[in-house]
Amino acid sequence: MISKKVKEYISEHSFCSEYLFKDWESFLDLLYAEDGRVSSILWWDHCMKSQQSNSVGSGGFVDPENDRFVYAETQLYKDGLEMNTLEEIKEYINQTRKTGLQYGNKYWSHDLVPSFYLSD
Repeated sequence: MISKKVKEYISEHSFCSEYLFKDWESFLDLLYAEDGRVSSILWWDHCMKSQQSNSVGSGGFVDPENDRFVYAETQLYKDGLEMNTLEEIKEYINQTRKTGLQYGNKYWSHDLVPSFYLSD
């Protein structure tokens, strides 16, 4: 069950229908402090609209703070994370962001950003 504090945070900070946040780390800190858990992570590529043609993502949401950028949905998805600790989730996210994502020589990630599916 998602706590009231987490629901309020989502309402105030998520800028689209996905649980996608500018400050994903603060969201995770609150979620785990409130005994919540992440079940899955879906990755988005934050890039300029002009770069989207060579992004690993497609479609998505316009950045509410800068309409020259978009969050493009990728096919990178990891599930089965319910038993992972907060530290393990953050390590996975940081490593994935550092490594990036590339399909062939034409498509690559610019700035990967996670969105979250939560355990019930």
